[in-house]
This record gives sequence, C-alpha cells and structure tokens, in this order.
Amino acid sequence: MATQKLALKALDLMTTSDVAKELGVTIRSVQLWVEQGALEGWKTPGGHRRITRASFNRMTASRANHKKTQQSDDSKLHVLIIEKDDATQTLYRQTIKSWGLAVDLKMTAHPIEAMVALGLQTPDLLMTDLNLSEIDALAMLKALRGNDAYSDMGIVAVTNLSADDIAAKGSLPKRVRLYSKNPIPFWEMKELMAGLIERKQERQSA
Repeated sequence: MATQKLALKALDLMTTSDVAKELGVTIRSVQLWVEQGALEGWKTPGGHRRITRASFNRMTASRANHKKTQQSDDSKLHVLIIEKDDATQTLYRQTIKSWGLAVDLKMTAHPIEAMVALGLQTPDLLMTDLNLSEIDALAMLKALRGNDAYSDMGIVAVTNLSADDIAAKGSLPKRVRLYSKNPIPFWEMKELMAGLIERKQERQSA
C-alpha cells in the first residue's frame, strides 16, 4: 500500500479516497465530479479511479475563491429598490455605482416580485415608491414593520406625494425615512448607506 501511495505521488495522481479526505466530502461526490468533468480522472483496468493532482489543485483554488467571494458579498450592503419608472431605475443604478460603496443592488418594478425577494433574503435596506399600482404601499410597509423578521431592515419611502396626500392614504409607520422624489436627495442617501455599511461591518468584526 505504501509503495502504491509513493507511485501515485510520483505521478501526481490521487485516489477518490484521497480527494474525499482532503475536501471533507464523500467518495461518491468525488466520483460525480469526475463524471461531470470537474475533476480529471480515469479508471484503471482494475476499476480504480485515478485523479490528477493538477485538477484537484484547480478545484481547491476555485472553492477557496468562491468562499472568499461569498464572505465579501456578506460584507456588502444588500439594497432592494421598488421603482416602476425605467429612467429613475437607471438614475439609481448609475448614481449608487458612482459612489464606489460596497452595495449589492437589486431593482424591481413590481412589488409582488419584491415580496418574493424579501421572502428569500432580507435586504439591509428597502427603498420604495409610495405610488404603487399593484398594492397599497403604506399597508405593505406597515406589515413589514409589524413583522419581527424585518425589524432590522432599514426602510426608505421615496415619493412625489405631499404630506397631505400621505396623510389621506394613512400614515407612515415608525422607523421609515421619507425622501422627496423631486429631486431625490442622493447626498443624504449616500450618507445613509455609508453609515449602514460601517455598522454592518462593525457587527461582523465584533
């Protein structure tokens, strides 16, 4: 057995057992990776798989990079914006990108899609117009603020509606910032996002 190990090492080859042990996975997972082409390998006449160490090294490097990317994404501020106007969506994207902040931005014109997205991942910050045709935006915000699952999520309402118009529809729930849409106060928005990023990174490093 020791002689076989030395021979494999000399040829820069590994067994499925070697790879499984190194990566902390099952032998079956390694076999599937070989079958899918993720690892380079073949079967010996005796039916044993041999895997090239070069492909193993590529896979471990790829896994490390993926893990690093995931950690990097976790440190970003996840922002979801509900905005039906295409020109305003473009303005949001271009302006926020120009700040160079660690922001992962998602945009949708449909509040129903936003509700689905909220169910999959709670953003750090939700920004929405109050004039939504599909649902009552104020009722949506009140429901979100009344749900403990979204208690830490920041909410900003951006609207053309006047204070009287908002009062006629109901009132904004507590802990919801109100921004005018004419013009959008991007300088204030930038300060808000920068502060949220700093707070998030402080919590992660604590």
